Amino acid sequence: MSAPYTVNIDQQAARHYTDKGAMILLLEVPEQTHVAFDHQSFVVGPKFKGVKMLPPGTHMVSYNAASHTGDFAPTSSFFVHLAPSQVYVRKWSIEQELLFEVPADEAEPFQAGARRYDFDQNLAPYNLHAYQHWQSLSSCISQGVISRLSPLPSGNISITAEADPAHLEPVTPAEKKLYAQLQQGKTAAESTGSTALRVDGEQQSEATPSDRQQDTSDLQTSDLRPQEGVGRCYYTRLPRLVKVPGMNPQQLTALNLDKTGLLSNILQKHFGDKPGDLLGELQFSFLAFLMGQSLEGFAQWKAIIHLLLGCQDGPLQTHIHFFIRFLQCLHNQLQHSLVQEPISPRDSEPSPDAPFGIPIIEELLADSFLQQLFAQFFNMLHEEAATVNAKLLAASKQVQQLLQEKLGWEFDFQDVGLDEEEDEYAPTVVQLDGVQL
Repeated sequence: MSAPYTVNIDQQAARHYTDKGAMILLLEVPEQTHVAFDHQSFVVGPKFKGVKMLPPGTHMVSYNAASHTGDFAPTSSFFVHLAPSQVYVRKWSIEQELLFEVPADEAEPFQAGARRYDFDQNLAPYNLHAYQHWQSLSSCISQGVISRLSPLPSGNISITAEADPAHLEPVTPAEKKLYAQLQQGKTAAESTGSTALRVDGEQQSEATPSDRQQDTSDLQTSDLRPQEGVGRCYYTRLPRLVKVPGMNPQQLTALNLDKTGLLSNILQKHFGDKPGDLLGELQFSFLAFLMGQSLEGFAQWKAIIHLLLGCQDGPLQTHIHFFIRFLQCLHNQLQHSLVQEPISPRDSEPSPDAPFGIPIIEELLADSFLQQLFAQFFNMLHEEAATVNAKLLAASKQVQQLLQEKLGWEFDFQDVGLDEEEDEYAPTVVQLDGVQL
């Protein structure tokens, strides 16, 4: 197993971190498999059995099976929330080329062995020096968020289980290029018997924690079967239009121009007293896309950002603290993804044309799917600067400065109107008797 980093700590500190930190045991993983813990990747060698010294909290494991010819299967990934000193055990399935959680009774001997240090020579130390970076990308992903969003029953996320990219409706050239490139891996998997779900129309699935059965009512009738052992995430449905019985068209138009009402309805309906879990979903979907190459993750990340940047009253009055956290999360995501480093376990060397191994954030953002919305959002805060919360204003300026430095975006607050012919997220105008209102 080759490690991409070195951990330099004394023996006493190493024992402390081993005892207090968590462990992830990955048993019987074939050599040459690429495995990533959070955003640090390994090539599996003959002694590999997992990672030790993980800080308690949320972590993500991504992996790619390798064939004898040197080809790689599409990325599979799962999230796990670890308690102090917990030993979490998964085992490799040769038939499915996936990692599955070991049942509690079978895992117990391995957990006891790990606590006796039986596996100590087979476990790589977690890169503690990079943990703060990881935490900035996952701080809102709680155990509840993982339980609500992860596929059942295995938790394995893979593009091979997702909707046909044609139904995700890429709207910009860079998105189409990205979808085509990721589709190549999916097509290769299908040709070897790992066949994807095909979904008609819907790009998201939703279930509550108490009722999480995969909805297959929208599946096309075909002979294709989903790859066993992976599934689609249960992302929250985000309606594009607020409909309130009894409202006239003028009221509906005003309500949809400012999406704060829609946000409030979503938070009340799906998140109750935990509005921060929507930010957890923002982070979950971003990492599922960035590390796990999930197209549905990208679609959900984009939808959440469009919803929040379309709010006016929320950041100014009703959800100030929520929007401060949102802008901080978004800044951390953009800061991470606008630097040249690989995102996939197998992408050990970035290329000049695709610094992440696939054409990702630079090209996607440069296509302006967010640029005009950012401009509108920043302009609103600029106009209300005298009354905007100081922390919110500072957080927005950090994002604005990052976009200017990394992408060269200059925001002209005199001209921020959306082109309704080009932008699918232009404000909704309700019509009555052929008259726009």
